[in-house]
Amino acid sequence: LVNFPVHMSQKQSVNLPEGMRCCVMCGQACPCSNGNKNKKNKKSGEAGTRSAEDLMREKSNGYAIIPTQNKGLCTLCDVNVWVVCQSGLEIKWCKGCKNFRPWAAFGDKGLATKCLRCRERQREKYALQK
Repeated sequence: LVNFPVHMSQKQSVNLPEGMRCCVMCGQACPCSNGNKNKKNKKSGEAGTRSAEDLMREKSNGYAIIPTQNKGLCTLCDVNVWVVCQSGLEIKWCKGCKNFRPWAAFGDKGLATKCLRCRERQREKYALQK
């Protein structure tokens, strides 16, 4: 990928505030979602400081975050189709597999968030609940 190696230097993450990470694809510093880890410690926080969770709430309207389940990939990059330069392969992040899959694996719904295999699995799981 054209922009992948440029942003992988460890020096970037040293100066980031707590709760922030750089996206593994675009290199943009984004707040991380940390699930329920900070909810217990919320009351003991200092007055006047803003957590990454607060930043995330503010920026969630139009800005990227890095969800815990996204393996370091921001919410703007997880919807893009990427082209591998050497092979010309088009890949897209599947939110079901939690991995990059060939864009062809998404079938006719190229803008879907899950590949055909994960959508089928989800369909079967839903049918069993009924």
